Amino acid sequence: MNFFDNLFEVDNNNKIVLGLNEELKSVYIYNYFNKNSSNILIVTNTLYEANVFYKSLLNYTKDVLFFPMDDFLTSEAIAISPELQITRLETLNSSLETNKKIIITNLMGFLRFLPTKEIYENSFIKLNINQDYDINKLINNLYNIGYKKETYVNKTGEFAPRGFVLDIYPLGSVDPIRIEFWGDTIDSIKSFDVD
Repeated sequence: MNFFDNLFEVDNNNKIVLGLNEELKSVYIYNYFNKNSSNILIVTNTLYEANVFYKSLLNYTKDVLFFPMDDFLTSEAIAISPELQITRLETLNSSLETNKKIIITNLMGFLRFLPTKEIYENSFIKLNINQDYDINKLINNLYNIGYKKETYVNKTGEFAPRGFVLDIYPLGSVDPIRIEFWGDTIDSIKSFDVD
């Protein structure tokens, strides 16, 4: 028998739970998560509160994901944080797994427009050596999923086409990759040092 099993007794007709401090909120959510078979979405007022809640829940389970979004719309228009963008993509990718998760976000993350699961999964680009792939189609696909064309790749989210060579710096990757084509056939895929 788990210690948390009967720690909270809540009438199912009354879904409001009040008076819990930050740590007890995490314990309550963890207990609820264990007793149910579906995902849980937690929305906080601010990014700071979401981060605190996320770190607290990590003490109880590894099945918790963080979907951070800058609190101010103007900050998104000026500069999008690459770290937050990578965390959001990692969360979206992890949420595609079949096992249940707790997802924590702030209000701006909850209001964020996201594609459907099918559109998101169809946007993945999978490449293999000896595969035929039109380089111009690949460039268009990279544009469509938000990559920027540059002369040289310096940071994640950029790509640089040069003839039959295409450098891509995938989000969340330590090093960029170089794809070399022989006509429309992928001849090699290898990582390289950006310096």
